Amino acid sequence: MPIDKIRKIVLMAILFLFTLQFFGIKFLSGSLTGSLLLWDISLIDIFAYLESLFASKELTTKALYALIPIFLLYLIIGRAFCGWVCPMDVFFNLLSKKKFNDEKKIINNQRERLLKKIGYGIAIFLLIQSAVIEIPIFTNYMSHLTNFFRALTAGVFSLLSLPFEKSLLIYSLSAILFLLILELIYPRLWCKSLCPIGKTYGLFNKISLLRLSIVKDTCIQCGSCNESCYMDIDIASNTDKAFLRDSNCILCGRCVDACDKKAKTLSLKFRR
Repeated sequence: MPIDKIRKIVLMAILFLFTLQFFGIKFLSGSLTGSLLLWDISLIDIFAYLESLFASKELTTKALYALIPIFLLYLIIGRAFCGWVCPMDVFFNLLSKKKFNDEKKIINNQRERLLKKIGYGIAIFLLIQSAVIEIPIFTNYMSHLTNFFRALTAGVFSLLSLPFEKSLLIYSLSAILFLLILELIYPRLWCKSLCPIGKTYGLFNKISLLRLSIVKDTCIQCGSCNESCYMDIDIASNTDKAFLRDSNCILCGRCVDACDKKAKTLSLKFRR
C-alpha cells in the first residue's frame, strides 16, 4: 500500500479516537494542543507548552511531565506530526490537488530559505507576545488545532442537541476559512512559514531517528520527487546525500511513492 494512503488512514484514525470522547469513550480526550491519553496520561504540544511557560512564567511539574512524552516522540519521528496527524493537511491537500496535478513546479530555493527564517521569527515573536500580555495568544486564539477542535466540538454538540457557544463556533470557523483561502492563494504558506507548531517540530528533523533516506546511485533525475512534494523541498538537488534533513519535510511519503514508480531511490527509514 502506498505510504500516502497509510498516512491518511492514520490521520483519520487519530481524529476518530478524539471524537469518541463525545460519546463517553475517552481513549483520547482534549485536543491536539493538550490531551489525555488512556484517561490519565497528560500530553501537551511543545509550542503550546512554551507559550504557557512564557505567559505564566512558572515551571510546573505537571506541565513538564505532559511535555516529556511528546518531546521523546518527536525525537523519534521528527516533523511527522504535520503530515500524519494535523487535520489541516487533509483540507489543504484537497485544495492543492489540482495544482499539483496540472502545473509544472519550479522550486525557488532562495525564496524557500527566506520563508523558513520568517517562520522562526514569527514563532519567537509569538512567544515574546505571550510573555508580555501573559496569555498564550497563539494556542488560545490563532492555532488551527485549537479552532478545528472547537468547531468539531460545537458541531457534535449541535448534533446531540447540547448547548454550545455560537460566537465561538463562528470565530473558529472563520479562522479555518481564512487558512483555506490562504491555501488557495499561497499553497502551503501556512505550513512552510507561518505555523509556529510546524516550525518547532521541524527542528526535530535535524536529529530524529526517522528520516528520508536516499540511495544515491539509483537516482535518474526524473524530478518526480520535487513534483510530488507540496512543501516545495528541492529533493532532486540533494540526491548526492545519504538522507535529507530539511526542517520543512513532513515525512508524508509522497516523494517515496512517486519515486517507487520509476527509480526506488527514496524511502522513509529509522536511523540505526
